[in-house]
Amino acid sequence: MLTPRALLLGLLGAALVCVWTPYNNYKVGASLIGGNQFPTVAFAVLILLALLRQLLPRLKVTPAELATVWTILLVTSGIPSSGLLRTLIPNIPAPVALSTPVNEWERKVWGPQPDWLKMADTDGAKAFFSGYPRGQEHVPWGAWLGPLTAWLTPAVLFLLASFCVVAVFRKQWIEHERFAFPLVTLPLQLATEPQILTRRPVFWIALALTASLHGLKGFHQLYPNIPDIQTNWSLMDYLTEPPWNQIGPFALFFFPLVVGLGYLLPGEVGLSIWFFHLLFKAECLVAALNNWDQPGALGFFSQRQFHSLQAFGGAVALTLWCLWTARKHLRVVFTEPAYARLRLGLAVSFGGLGLWELLAGIPVLLVLLSLLFVVLALITIGWATCQAGILFMAMPYTSLDVLAPTIGTAPFAPSALYTLYRVEYATVYNTRELLLPGLLNAAKIGEGVGLAPKAHTRWLGFAVALAVVVGVWACIRLPYLSGGANMLVERWTYETGPQIPLKVLGNAASVPYKPAATNFLHSAGGFVLVGGLLLARLQLGSGLHPIGFLAASVHGVHTTWFSILIGWFAKILVMRYGGMALYKAALPFFLGLIVGDALSAAFWIGMGYLTGVGYNSLPS
Repeated sequence: MLTPRALLLGLLGAALVCVWTPYNNYKVGASLIGGNQFPTVAFAVLILLALLRQLLPRLKVTPAELATVWTILLVTSGIPSSGLLRTLIPNIPAPVALSTPVNEWERKVWGPQPDWLKMADTDGAKAFFSGYPRGQEHVPWGAWLGPLTAWLTPAVLFLLASFCVVAVFRKQWIEHERFAFPLVTLPLQLATEPQILTRRPVFWIALALTASLHGLKGFHQLYPNIPDIQTNWSLMDYLTEPPWNQIGPFALFFFPLVVGLGYLLPGEVGLSIWFFHLLFKAECLVAALNNWDQPGALGFFSQRQFHSLQAFGGAVALTLWCLWTARKHLRVVFTEPAYARLRLGLAVSFGGLGLWELLAGIPVLLVLLSLLFVVLALITIGWATCQAGILFMAMPYTSLDVLAPTIGTAPFAPSALYTLYRVEYATVYNTRELLLPGLLNAAKIGEGVGLAPKAHTRWLGFAVALAVVVGVWACIRLPYLSGGANMLVERWTYETGPQIPLKVLGNAASVPYKPAATNFLHSAGGFVLVGGLLLARLQLGSGLHPIGFLAASVHGVHTTWFSILIGWFAKILVMRYGGMALYKAALPFFLGLIVGDALSAAFWIGMGYLTGVGYNSLPS
């Protein structure tokens, strides 16, 4: 049951998270408040409320109330970060502020765009990055009103599309196919029966070990004389000679939380993630040995262009598979009167997004490709999170990564490609905090504690709307009142990211990217491989999981594959020599790693606020 106190606490928490996130993530540089599909603060709040429920039973805190608070924080924590505003806000003033007579980006890239997409106040745009003179700091809200409204329109339509796609697949994935939802396992346990964990000594041992590790490393950040414990190693420091130096970046990262999640993951998922990452590195090595060209992806979220194309083909195969397996349910959704409002929502969101892009000067072919990419991202990331339990994953390709190698950039105006890129950048480019998987995880835990689905969804929608409003205010305000974004510690958000499309398309305006027919083979190969893996799993009941292939080259796997390998290997040993009984006995230890990591991250987020010194203990 949705109670007023749980809703109020959740909504207040969401507003605070949206205010705090820009300061924490971009100015202090501490552990990300969200950062993935298992957001730190949301989980830490759930732990504290579960503890409160045990210590003060007279408050009569129910599992449904714990789930209500957690799900509101779950779906809103990504909005002020990579879930929307981290990639939307800086790109509004970026073209005006970053263009110079030397790079000529205005003439080459964004000049022909409609005026309603541009920030007219040049001084206000430049001050976002470089700041106003000391003593004259202010936020030029009037300059933001027009372009902010223009660029928020496709963003809001995308959020609406996310809710609609969840409504389409919720029953199919939760009730019919019965996805595992690995990331919901521990929150559901804490909401319903936390005493099963807290009464086990191994749980507290793991929590203490993790807290001690981060305590030492965190205080080392504050007081460098305190010794540090190394938890990551760049293998490129040792692979310095050809051809080995051509496979980078390649590193080992130890994250207790990811080790714990690796133990929870289905064995085939854990195996596939590290196996396909190492296979990808082997591909890079073979290419280097044969002196084959292996350029990086233009969108920069895949380490190599060939895997961007392979992943695109694989995502098409996976999406078609999901649509085929859900065909009976989809027939009901698109024919029964009970789903009329859902069909209207799909028409408004996808139709509105396509219409906006046409009005913004994007040709029909690119509009259709853009809508395809939205569908691919929503289904692929939703499936990867809820069925496989992957912590975070960015789509390995953008429209540029598919178009430039196969069709070339010459047929399209750079301004149209830039507009399309900015829409993708804010919605489906960095999907590590994508809204849709959070909504599906919220629906799953809601089912487990008896929350009414429609009422729960409506309140989650209200929470997301609140997060957008508060997040916009906080994300615009921070750079102006901090001496400009260039004074903040987070460089990707304000420097590297906004310049990527301007540099790429500025070069393409001078020398268009030439296509190669052989690049279609990469996409075809990815389609065949993922389709084959899905058929093999259907016939054999097990096998390598396709999500490992799709994510092989992305940053999320680069930073987590080693920790997943540790958790997977521990699970294999436990099951091999102790069976299910030993697996259950060891489970509290690995859950303790997760809880200890989350609580430590929350503690050091608070310390970062007090000291201004950030310590990032989680994957970023």
